[in-house]
Amino acid sequence: MGLLLRLAANAAGIYLAVRLVDGLTYNGSWQQMVLIVLVMAVVNAFVRPIATLLSLPVVILTLGLFILVINALMLQLVIWLTGDLGLATDGFGSTFLAAIVISIVSWVLTAVLDDD
Repeated sequence: MGLLLRLAANAAGIYLAVRLVDGLTYNGSWQQMVLIVLVMAVVNAFVRPIATLLSLPVVILTLGLFILVINALMLQLVIWLTGDLGLATDGFGSTFLAAIVISIVSWVLTAVLDDD
């Protein structure tokens, strides 16, 4: 149940990011959104830890703020990998803001709805 909750929280985060952030657009069906969220889960499970480990000195030097850049880069990778599924961005600024929105929404929903 925890995995489905996190996937739903990420989907809600993407939806709100598209609604709130100018420059981030989504033109697709809910099935395509499911595929985007699954790709995001795989990227966050495999690529993000490696990127975080490789950039650890910068993360420490910036007191963890570089994690925001890593989140934006992971979202940009997801957008690139799922290019034909409807999620698009105008540039890194939009992606950066969208990554912050997705992170906050996912964190809040997981914290509120998770009963573990």
